This record gives sequence, structure tokens and C-alpha cells, in this order.
Amino acid sequence: MKTGIHLEYRELRSISPQAARQAILQILSSNKGNISSTARILHTTRKTIYKALRKKKEGQLDDVSTAPNKVANKTALNIEEKVVKLKEKTNYGPLRLKDEMIATYGISVSHHTIRNIVRRNRKNIKKKEVKRTRKSSRPFVDWYSSSAFEIVQIDLKYIIDQKALSASQITHIIKYNLPLYQWGAVDVNSRFKMIAYSKEKSWTNGLTWFLWVTCWLRSHGVTARIVYTVDHGVEFGGDCWYKIVELRKLLGGFGCFVIQNRKKHPEENAHLERSHKTDDDEFYIPRIHTITTQDQFYREAMNYLYYYNCVRKHSSLGRIPPYSYLIKTGIVVDDTIKYVPPIFLDKVSAKLGAWSGYHVLAQYLKIYFLITL
Repeated sequence: MKTGIHLEYRELRSISPQAARQAILQILSSNKGNISSTARILHTTRKTIYKALRKKKEGQLDDVSTAPNKVANKTALNIEEKVVKLKEKTNYGPLRLKDEMIATYGISVSHHTIRNIVRRNRKNIKKKEVKRTRKSSRPFVDWYSSSAFEIVQIDLKYIIDQKALSASQITHIIKYNLPLYQWGAVDVNSRFKMIAYSKEKSWTNGLTWFLWVTCWLRSHGVTARIVYTVDHGVEFGGDCWYKIVELRKLLGGFGCFVIQNRKKHPEENAHLERSHKTDDDEFYIPRIHTITTQDQFYREAMNYLYYYNCVRKHSSLGRIPPYSYLIKTGIVVDDTIKYVPPIFLDKVSAKLGAWSGYHVLAQYLKIYFLITL
């Protein structure tokens, strides 16, 4: 029997298994139930035709899941829910989620299992949307080929950020007159971090921070040419060309150079930006309510900085602390570099002399030239 129809069951099935079986039933009906003829028309086997009839009898033409009904070593549902909850809360990777599961719930789960749980639930896990902006030019910075302290990222963090801290934590900081700004510097190669604090965001404090980081590294044996990458914040010169020029002249005497990142591109300071979340999760959020004085804040901050550099295991470094990784690279530095103190910039910058008036130079250009002569 020739019908003039040329159909391929395989092609129909690649589009939709349900539509392919519906086509089998329609052609079978037009052939008065002739199984062999229907199979020849669709270039398939009689077994496929019988399967379509059986699926029709069951009331389900689509494919069913081939997953087993019972899995002997399947992760318990309550554990999977805990993993998903922690992932949404922290956005950690599998290795850190493993540690967090032990610390929070006392449950030990393989990081491979955690990875698979996250993959299965990726559609249900809520993530923050990242808005992309237009690109602009910037000198190329090769993170991955740099040696220790060849590239150092500099940034400023507003501590009382409503997206990070609760209302009660922010109120506590303001009530006890604790620092509002955290100045950070991170070595891209080793993730070694330095921190300072201030109550004001100013160009003066920015200059002080650059000089302090440079002097700390140089005085502890770092001889490499340091490239600082910064954003366009006014505390780092912003769009004021003569401040950037003078900053480069000043740091050039120490064998350093400054590169400004593109506007609205925080990923160009990715290592330091990511560390801000760690600061919130492992210092400010759990500890800030216990701090009521400047001296106590200093001690807590120094303990945290030592923990970050010498104790905390970093996944990006192969689960070892930054200082251990720094030694592993073979760089020769003074051992006391790991005891980096978190200085308070407001007091330091006020005692540096006449040039500390730089914070008003955006309005008084003449004064700027008098000071630099």
C-alpha cells in the first residue's frame, strides 16, 4: 500500500516524543490498524508501534523519567534543603559549604555531593542580578602571571552598608562611634590583605593609605614593582587628573604605579571586592555587637586580620592561608609582615604636615601648586 507519505519516526521524535507517538496512532488508524504497514511508512520497527499503543492505553504518550524509583545512597531531603538554604545565604562554593554545614548544623557532607545538590537545584536558588555596563579602555593587568605583590588592589568599603548589615548592627556602630569606612589592600597573587579604618572618606586618607601600604611592604622586604589598581572614588583621585598625576609621581619614587579601573566595573578589583563579603560574614556580622570601644575594635580587627592572613583556608589558594601561600611562592620577606596592624587613618593623616590639605584641592587649584613647589 503506497500512500505518498515519507515520514521518519526518528525525526519526529527529536522534535517531540509525544507528537511522534500521536503521528503513529493517526497513521495506524488510517491503515485500519495494520502494524507492519505503519512501521514501514514511519521507517521504524513494529515494537515502536506496539509501545505507542501501550502508552495510549496508559493515558500518557510522553516519555517518563528513566531515573530509578529508589536510590540507596540518596541524600536525605532535609540535608539537601539545608545545603540549598546555606547556598542562598552565603553563595559559597562546595568546599566552603562543606565547612559551613559542619559549623552550622554539625553535618558532614562530601563537597562532591554538595556540588551535585547545587546543580540539581540551580533553577530554584535565588541569585543577585548583575547589571552590565558599557566598556571603556584601561591598561591590561595580567593577574594570572603576576608574582607576589606585583599587583595590589586598593578599595574603600562602607561598613554600615544596609545590604550587608542589619539595622541593629548599623545602629550599634553609630551609637558607639565606631569607624564607618574600611580601607583595604589585597595582593592578587597570595590574597594577603591589609586593612585600615577611618570615620571620614577623604583624599587625604587615601594618600595616607597608599603611603602606609607601600611603606609596610617595602620595609618588610618586598622589592617588586607594585601596580596598584583602584576605582574612580574621589578618595583615590577620582576624575581629577592632576591628583592622579601627582599620586603617580609620589608613588613612582617608591617603585609603584597606579592604574584606575573602568567606571562601574567592580570586577576589575574582584579579589578585594569578594573579600568584603568575607569581612561581613566572618567579622562584622558575628562580632560587631560585642564591640563598644575603639581599643576593643582595634584588637578585634587585628585578630580578624591575622585570622584572615594566617589561619583561614582560602579555596582559591588550594585550601591554605594567604601567608602560607606567600611563603610557598618562594618570595623572601620578613616574617613579621604577617602581623600587619589595622591602623586608624584619621589620626595619622592629620599629623603628616601641610600636604594633608589635599582634601580641599579640588576647589583650590592655586593652593595645590603652591604646596607642590
